[in-house]
Amino acid sequence: MSFLITPDHGHALLAGIGQLLPGMDGEVGPPGPDDITADAANPAPVAALLASLQAAHPEAGAHYWGSRSWTLLLWQPVYLAVLAVHLAGCLPALGGISQRRQPCMVLGYRLPDAGLQHGSEAALIASAGTQLQALSQPLLELVNQHFKLHPKMAGRLLADCLLAALLHAQRCDARLGNARLLALAPQWLAALAQPDASALMTVALDDGRHKLALERKVCCQHFRRCDGELCSTCPKLKPAARLALLKQELSHDAVTA
Repeated sequence: MSFLITPDHGHALLAGIGQLLPGMDGEVGPPGPDDITADAANPAPVAALLASLQAAHPEAGAHYWGSRSWTLLLWQPVYLAVLAVHLAGCLPALGGISQRRQPCMVLGYRLPDAGLQHGSEAALIASAGTQLQALSQPLLELVNQHFKLHPKMAGRLLADCLLAALLHAQRCDARLGNARLLALAPQWLAALAQPDASALMTVALDDGRHKLALERKVCCQHFRRCDGELCSTCPKLKPAARLALLKQELSHDAVTA
């Protein structure tokens, strides 16, 4: 199988992924002094991220601050892993990732010059899952120094992020069809040790198309913000209301794509 990205080194991989996900700019190099790392000896960057969320959304409360910060800390390594495996056929070393902190956002990252792992898709998924588990545990401990995030909720948010990354990979490469993603999703979730934490659902559109969407099992807490509302994939919505919102969103995507 040919891939959208054909990197021969880490710089090329990160550049290719940055083109497919604008804003997620990666570099090969050591951490900057203010970068977020999974290092208990350097908790200040995570504390600063949490403080920025509190200051921007004081009304949202600890449930939002904790879940939002957790998702921000994870989304780049998760998307990097999924896009590298399925769009480039390789995997960088995720454990040494350092991430750039901005007010209420984590955007941009650095990786050590550790080369790229190659192998079968199944082997790369298994390796990525192991690395993401190892990375997420110390990051969760850093968040829990400020807001206690239940391990079950943390796992479900991680699983949602992973499947959202798979959906983005499909948008980048149409060869990743619905049947393929439905087969890949449980493989990834098993690799994360989160086999039942999230799922994909098929939505039948009025024009005959079938689109995939997240079937979340936990709320991201965005509704707690003064400008927030329940997402179309939120499990707090009744199934009929969720399906109606998803059909509306996905029909619009099909027209504008």
